[in-house]
Amino acid sequence: MIALLLALILLPLFPLSMLFNAGLQMLPVWLRVPALVALPAAGALLLNQATAPAGQFATALQLLAAFTALLYAWRLLAVQEVFIWARLQATSAWPLVWLAWLHGLHGTKLVLVALAVTIPAAALMVLGCSLSRRLGGAYLGLRGRIGPTFPRLTGVFVVALLAALAAPPFPGFFAMFAVLKQVPAGLAAVVLAVWLLWSWAAAVLWQHGLFGDQWPRAAGTVDLSRSGAALWLVLAAAAAVLGSIGGWSWWMH
Repeated sequence: MIALLLALILLPLFPLSMLFNAGLQMLPVWLRVPALVALPAAGALLLNQATAPAGQFATALQLLAAFTALLYAWRLLAVQEVFIWARLQATSAWPLVWLAWLHGLHGTKLVLVALAVTIPAAALMVLGCSLSRRLGGAYLGLRGRIGPTFPRLTGVFVVALLAALAAPPFPGFFAMFAVLKQVPAGLAAVVLAVWLLWSWAAAVLWQHGLFGDQWPRAAGTVDLSRSGAALWLVLAAAAAVLGSIGGWSWWMH
């Protein structure tokens, strides 16, 4: 029971998710990013040590997880600030780990699912720092599109956003299918609705950041370096390859 309660803190469901997000927002970014990755992974490890409840408690947890996932996915539609978008998207993804666990997913696979749906949000937060240094804030759509002004940074940001919304061939895509494989039809509809809302919210974010008048470049600001962009793309390619290998391995078993 203690492991289950600790997991509720590290993989928060509503209303604990509000406290978690408030605490995360108060941290400096250099602590926020590792915390965003480490705490949910620790929560998944704790779930592996706990016994899944049965009966009404299990039903209540499933309903709460489904509500939390849909609530935060819906909230994404009104968000244009990258730091907030990233942590709300991660908060919407963590309840899916609960649903998978409640329906029999355990061990390393559960931890990998938690990491696959969380690491892209952490990458978006890192890129949010780059946006803040160049734009004065990580808020998109305030003065126009950033693509012509910072093409390399924009390209890397779009790739990270694709990973965050669990597009193939990134690991999140296969993690979502792992969850869908575990849960019954009713909950599968919830997972698909959450996935659709992520895509919708990403499209809204793209519209604010990639369309409209060109953002004027402030004096002294430069685009992401070629080496920096190359490093991000190599990491994205490695994640896609690992995700594809892990996906095939999943279906083989």
